[in-house]
Amino acid sequence: MEIAIQKDKYGNDIFEGDEYIVDLDRRFEGYKAGDLICKIAPWSPKMPLALEIAIRADGSIGFRSWDFSGGNGYLHTNETSAFEPTAEQIDTVNGLWSGRIKYEGLKLAVGASLQDVCPIAVVEEELLIGEKIYLA
Repeated sequence: MEIAIQKDKYGNDIFEGDEYIVDLDRRFEGYKAGDLICKIAPWSPKMPLALEIAIRADGSIGFRSWDFSGGNGYLHTNETSAFEPTAEQIDTVNGLWSGRIKYEGLKLAVGASLQDVCPIAVVEEELLIGEKIYLA
């Protein structure tokens, strides 16, 4: 089953275009050793639709699930600082944070728990995207 998320008039800019299609029947892409499991409810609090992904050791992003469990609008992980991310995973998290990397057209906001595991290199990201990133 697919659902279409319509862009709202209040500046919902996490995807380009007027709608985003979510395939609720999409298959889990499996677990690989070293996966950094993350979850986000990109349209929270308006919609409790949550996305779970795995940031693979090679920096690629694997799909895990869509469900209606809710959550918050930031990408979080249950991993702790004991998790040792690869350089590729850190680069992917940094790219998601700056918007340099999108997951299948979605801009995912990186939460504090994920930043604890994969620290953000602001200056390096500014150089990669070619513009200043202003922090609140």
